[in-house]
Amino acid sequence: MSSLSRPVPDLSVRVLLFDVLRRELGASELDAAVPAGATAGDLLDRLAEAHAPVARHRPVIRLAVNRRYVPAETALDDGDEVALITPVSGG
Repeated sequence: MSSLSRPVPDLSVRVLLFDVLRRELGASELDAAVPAGATAGDLLDRLAEAHAPVARHRPVIRLAVNRRYVPAETALDDGDEVALITPVSGG
């Protein structure tokens, strides 16, 4: 008996960029696809591999999913909105 493996469907998420990431990437949002079961941290890892500004600022990026701050271990669902938030300074 042979078993057929089912492909794992991708989740489609919208990534919102703020402040320095918005300026350096020249966009306010990105569309991204991650495998089912991916976490917010997995998404951040993929984005850091694909975009040098994300990699450069990765240590200070906070994650928010659907407008709530979350830890990197938070599982993503199809259609989620993930914000990459960097610290801002001012005076």
